[in-house]
Amino acid sequence: METKDTVFLVVMVLSSFLLSFQWLRRFTYRPENPFIDPLIILSIMILAGTLSLMLISINNKLQDFEDTIEARDRSLRVNMESSETKIEERMNELSSKVDNAVYEFNRRKYH
Repeated sequence: METKDTVFLVVMVLSSFLLSFQWLRRFTYRPENPFIDPLIILSIMILAGTLSLMLISINNKLQDFEDTIEARDRSLRVNMESSETKIEERMNELSSKVDNAVYEFNRRKYH
């Protein structure tokens, strides 16, 4: 996991804490309870943390998939260039054989 992913994870968890705390304080303020329902706040923090970890995991899988596709693309490109070279060599060889055969045919025809 990269440093920026860790920073984003921490920011998401802290912002979920602040959001849930302020939201609960605004709508369910009870002066006798200074810690406004910590279970809800903890649940939201866990939800934000797992969501951010899931997003990081998906990002890593997509990156691996992209790397695999690029490797296959490079491999196909090399194979195509190799095939092109072989075909070109065979065509040159065949062309020289045909030229030699035509030359021999013309030589025999006129002598």
